[in-house]
Amino acid sequence: MSDIKSLPVETFIEILINTDGITVGKCRRVCKEWKEVIDENDLIWQEICRKECKYSSRIAKKKAGNDCNWYHVYKNLRMWSHVTSYQRNVREFYNFSLHDKTHALPVDYNILPLKDTRGVVLYDMSTLKYIPVSVPERSCLKIENNNFVTIILLKSGLFLQRTVQNDEQMSEAFFKADNFVLAYDILYFFNNRDVYRCDLRINNLSSHLILHCDYDIKAMQYDNGTLHLFTDCGRIVNFGKDKKVTVKSIDCPPEWVKQIKHVSVINDKNFVCYSRNLFKIETNKYQHLYLDFPLITALFFYADIVLIGTRAGEILLYRLASQKRAIKPIFEEIAVLPDGKFAVQLDVCERKTGPVIVVATFFEIMLIEIDFFSHEKQGKISFGSDKLCMYKRLSRLKDRLNVN
Repeated sequence: MSDIKSLPVETFIEILINTDGITVGKCRRVCKEWKEVIDENDLIWQEICRKECKYSSRIAKKKAGNDCNWYHVYKNLRMWSHVTSYQRNVREFYNFSLHDKTHALPVDYNILPLKDTRGVVLYDMSTLKYIPVSVPERSCLKIENNNFVTIILLKSGLFLQRTVQNDEQMSEAFFKADNFVLAYDILYFFNNRDVYRCDLRINNLSSHLILHCDYDIKAMQYDNGTLHLFTDCGRIVNFGKDKKVTVKSIDCPPEWVKQIKHVSVINDKNFVCYSRNLFKIETNKYQHLYLDFPLITALFFYADIVLIGTRAGEILLYRLASQKRAIKPIFEEIAVLPDGKFAVQLDVCERKTGPVIVVATFFEIMLIEIDFFSHEKQGKISFGSDKLCMYKRLSRLKDRLNVN
């Protein structure tokens, strides 16, 4: 029998990918050579994440960007099952002079955008340090990044800035849009009921109409080749790779649909709808529907768990696996905000040491930091080539917006 150490690296990696995270973790401790192979091949952990925490890992990686690799994403998500046994550090992070419930834009690519009187300021989530690039536009609604493009949604429309390889390529564009979703190198957006597609790989940035929706669109998401549109009448419109359109209804009493104000969606089989004390959640494994629910002021959908902010200032953890049919919902308390404050927005970003929960009130940003792995050092702001490109794109967008 041949020695396992004599196996080609590719074969060794393939074997590990077909095991599970606990087994791979044990293999890391066998010897120095195995640890080096495993730690240098993040694809192993990406595949483990895809198998064991398919949706939550994808959300986590998108928010953490390249500053938190798949290995750390996997470790953190595994530890969420013990989150209430760890000490949670609640602290005030940022103060605003204006009363607003949309101070914090969604964390994306390890960046926390905050709307202040001077525009949008940016913070690196790994170090919580200010990034010296600001967007001079208070009407900013959303910012998303990846390795080669930055997109900013304003009330007036959509600004796009990409990193180009040569001067013949268009580096920027503007589209009228109400919202968008970035699927790496494809941009989807809608304006009123019209849905458009823009291929970010071609030289000339242009969009073309792919669908006219018969209903007003509330939320949009792209998953595994299908575009999912959640409408205000409780219908889900799916636009597939073959351009086939299917429509289904949310499994909810029709009279309740009008009460639904917010939707957080992964695809048409994994989403949560809520409004004050109405709560409808559907995933591949679980379905929950409650009318008598704590007064919800903010929510973060993490596929397997849900974080809920209540009017009483509580930040609650709702674990889907612990909920039983026809039983009163079970909550675990993460924190209680001081001085009568309550969350109006919730977000989560995984770091090497553990998660940080971003809580926005009307006047403050508060952070709940949980150190799963305190021995991991965050270090200084990473100026890798991808982040440098992003800073340059944001600087160009800043200049462009100043001109306008």
